[in-house]
Amino acid sequence: MQRGPAYTEYALYAQVHADGEVHLRNHLGVRLGTDPESILRNLQEGRFTDDDIVETRREASAAGAYPNIVRAINEDSPARFNADPARLFEASGSAGKIMVFAVRLATFPAARRTAVFYIGTNDTHELTTLRRSFLSKLDDLPVSAEYIHREAFDVADRYGKDTIVAIRTLGTERLPALFRLKSRIDRIARVLTMLPESFAEKMLQACCRLLPDQLSARLRAFRVRFQHHLILKVADEAIEPTRNLLASLFPSSTGDVFECTPDEGDRATLLRFAVAGAAVRYRAMHSDQVGGIISLDVALRRNDVAWFERFPPEIDEQIIVKLYYGHFFCHVFHQDYVVRKGVDPVALEHRMWALLDERGARYPAEHNVGHLYPAAADLAAHYRMLDPTNQLNPGIGQTSRLAGWL
Repeated sequence: MQRGPAYTEYALYAQVHADGEVHLRNHLGVRLGTDPESILRNLQEGRFTDDDIVETRREASAAGAYPNIVRAINEDSPARFNADPARLFEASGSAGKIMVFAVRLATFPAARRTAVFYIGTNDTHELTTLRRSFLSKLDDLPVSAEYIHREAFDVADRYGKDTIVAIRTLGTERLPALFRLKSRIDRIARVLTMLPESFAEKMLQACCRLLPDQLSARLRAFRVRFQHHLILKVADEAIEPTRNLLASLFPSSTGDVFECTPDEGDRATLLRFAVAGAAVRYRAMHSDQVGGIISLDVALRRNDVAWFERFPPEIDEQIIVKLYYGHFFCHVFHQDYVVRKGVDPVALEHRMWALLDERGARYPAEHNVGHLYPAAADLAAHYRMLDPTNQLNPGIGQTSRLAGWL
């Protein structure tokens, strides 16, 4: 939360100009040479020192403005979303319309102390009160405030246990290699037709049954008692004020809180992380029932108190599982829907878009528009400015695929 959305004004990139010529733009603020080959070679080989850093006045993150933006809890607009015009600058928001070789990003002081609080409630208004009180009354923003619904808790607990164990034992830096191995196994399984579809996912799920429980007794008890869960991580000077604020709100008739041990906090955070891949595992294990997955990331308005989604019955009956999780204080939510076999996921998703439009939401909030979503006018204008001949990634955001944007 303290850093805000991904953003930088420092980049080294190649751009196709209107005349069709390619130009290398060194906007890193670092002296790397004068001709393109020298610049790229010096960058690749790390041939620069602190004395070569000549520009430090531009923004290398969104952290300067974001605290005030996210604290504006009465504003009728989202805090952050993909097409925010204030966050479109050269490489930031470029979506493949330029060729980016390097960016400079801000670093931040490491926290000296951290504390994780686990909040559970059956009343969404309690979480709304907590969010609004924290952002309006406390001086320091939390490190993170991660929401997870009970159904998402259950699916991640059952279908993401191997992810939790892998990160705890191997670290996040090993995950890409594990994903590559899983893809390789699935490719072999497709050739060896005697093996089932999604063989790697099913093999990993079988391993999950052999793994010990990854959650503490207190986390399990909160899962039974409460539908809505919030993992609130704070650092340094924010710890004691957070304790005091939470003590003024909980326990209540519908909610409660406990301060995690370091191990509990890590496990709760990893459970939240595991939700993202759990829907894919669920589909692999129930392929005879599942017709597809709809994944949305949605930015709600900062003043939206009715943030928990309610569908009409005709939409609800088409969905098997709903996974709600997200960055609660920012009001950015990830919403994954496992839909029944025979349901058209694209048509259903477009109905969901219409409901989100009625709520004043913006989407996608964090991910790129890709070729699925129409780019908003400001975003499309950014693409045209970066790539006037439309030679790179044509059609992004459902824009023209033709040369010269015809």
